[in-house]
Amino acid sequence: MHYRFMEVALATRDVQEQEDFWVRLFDARVLFRGRMMGQRYLRLLACGITLIFREQPGMPLPPGPDEEIDFLQHLGLRVDDLGAAMAELEARGARFVFTPANAAGYFARWQQRPGGASFETSFIAPPLTRERIAAGEYKHDVAILVGPDHLWIELNQVREPADTGWYPR
Repeated sequence: MHYRFMEVALATRDVQEQEDFWVRLFDARVLFRGRMMGQRYLRLLACGITLIFREQPGMPLPPGPDEEIDFLQHLGLRVDDLGAAMAELEARGARFVFTPANAAGYFARWQQRPGGASFETSFIAPPLTRERIAAGEYKHDVAILVGPDHLWIELNQVREPADTGWYPR
């Protein structure tokens, strides 16, 4: 049996705001609009996956920009050129809250928490090793932008050795 991701369904306060955001920034294609269980819904195709947004007008919002520093719940997109992707999306109205340029500030804030360490890896799947990472064979740069309802969208530029193949190309 072959399993593949098909869709991600998320609650939203405003279906139209989600549609406008995804179409403007990522050239999403609307597949369906309507009502589901009495609430507005939207199904669109963006970045190779179907996103479903179901309206929940009273939904409490998670912390937003300048409040959230963990970005635990996010959608991650792989890009070939992070700088070019950021420039393109900023020209379309994206607001980046985490970038390679301000990452050190986030790391400093993470270090001030109880427990201290901002990022600690206890396991690396073979064939990658700490030595290969230190030699520059693996690099992962990130930028995070904020969408409607404080939905975090993470752009990832990953350089990985051919023998890992962990991330979709």
